[in-house]
Amino acid sequence: MTGTNGKTTVATLLYNMFRAMGYKCGLLSTVCNYIEDEAIAADHTTPDPIELNQLLHRMVEAGCEYAFMECSSHAIAQRRISGLSFVGGIFTNLTRDHLDYHKTFENYRNAKKSFFDGLPKTAFAITNADDKNGMIMVQNTKATVKTYSTRVAADFKGKLLECHFEGMYLEIDGREVGVQFIGKFNVSNLLAVYGAAVMLGKRPEDVLVVLSTLHSVRGVSNRYIARPVTLQSSTMHTLQMP
Repeated sequence: MTGTNGKTTVATLLYNMFRAMGYKCGLLSTVCNYIEDEAIAADHTTPDPIELNQLLHRMVEAGCEYAFMECSSHAIAQRRISGLSFVGGIFTNLTRDHLDYHKTFENYRNAKKSFFDGLPKTAFAITNADDKNGMIMVQNTKATVKTYSTRVAADFKGKLLECHFEGMYLEIDGREVGVQFIGKFNVSNLLAVYGAAVMLGKRPEDVLVVLSTLHSVRGVSNRYIARPVTLQSSTMHTLQMP
């Protein structure tokens, strides 16, 4: 996951989702790193190369099948992730940030873009079509490009149907789902999670069922306390990162 906002939420929700599906997983994020249930303090959004590879090695030893990871612009520019083979990448959005380091917005954007430039053709690249820099990110990638949007035609399309204090009802790819989140920005975050899970081979129906059980991520800005929302949809069925 890379972008300005939403990286921690998307990465953590994917980690929680795949664990709920029965997989052993690792998480590398701004808030905390995890190897299954073991919490490991995070000093940076993306660790230095030595610590990063040590953590990934420990995940392999623990039997993790998936690792979900935030990639900061600093880490990409400093080549902390060099040598890693990514199954897929997600772009969330881009606002003016970290200009003290990158000096110009173009340098900051290009650092993010270089992550997608380096993806192999066997990988997927999911980008936010609602962000004006979304298609720039993937214009030179060899990966399979997929888009998500709440406003325009996209591979993964979402729409806010209702919003209440306790959550929202969304339409995702023609199916209605109740989620325990509020805020329009979270519609985009959940679409990114949904798209990544589908690209990782999970059935859309299964993904939406688990999505309805997930909660807001602690430790990120704009967090909310939410109560369960009952799933109401005639199109939903209750079914049992590398």
